[in-house]
Parts: sequence; structure tokens; C-alpha cells
Amino acid sequence: MEKVISELPPSAYVIFVISLAVIYAVQRFGLWQGEKGSSVQTEKAQVAAVIVDPSALNRLSDEVGKLVGAIGGVIEIGEELVRTETHMATELDRIREELRIQREISRRG
Repeated sequence: MEKVISELPPSAYVIFVISLAVIYAVQRFGLWQGEKGSSVQTEKAQVAAVIVDPSALNRLSDEVGKLVGAIGGVIEIGEELVRTETHMATELDRIREELRIQREISRRG
């Protein structure tokens, strides 16, 4: 290999080096363009994968349905907690008022 390269005429050697430089520049420029648009390409690739594989989309839909059901349960629990805390706050206000009345009665008595 070294013998073949050393036997090349200088013009062929220069053309070979320039060709390698052009290939390297095109590769780097292509990678730079790919990095610049990588997020869009990734999103398109994910969408294409879902379109190609409908079973994955069906499984995802089932999982989303389960998640919506679980979130609905959590919302119901939260609403019940709010109702309970509201009731407890009302009862504590009544107890506080009764204690205030008892203090007034004992102070006057």
C-alpha cells in the first residue's frame, strides 16, 4: 500500500487529498445539519414508528385509559377530602364558639 501511494504522481496525490478533504467536509456539514434538525427528525421518526406499528398505539391507548381512570379516582378522593375538611372546619368553629360562650358564662358567674 505504501509503495502504491509513494509511486503516485504529485497531481494524483493532491487530487486524492482534496477528495478526502471534500468527503470530510461534506460529512461534517451533514452531521451539523443533522444536529440542527435532530429534534424534528426524532419526532417524525417516533410518529412514523407509531403509524407503522398500530399494536403499540393500541397498547398506549389502553394504558392512557387506565391512567385516566386512576386520575379520576385520585380526583374523587381529593374532593372527598375537601368535603371532610370543610365539615371538620365547621364543627371546630362551632366548638370554638361554644367554648367562648362557656368562658363568658364562667367569667360572669
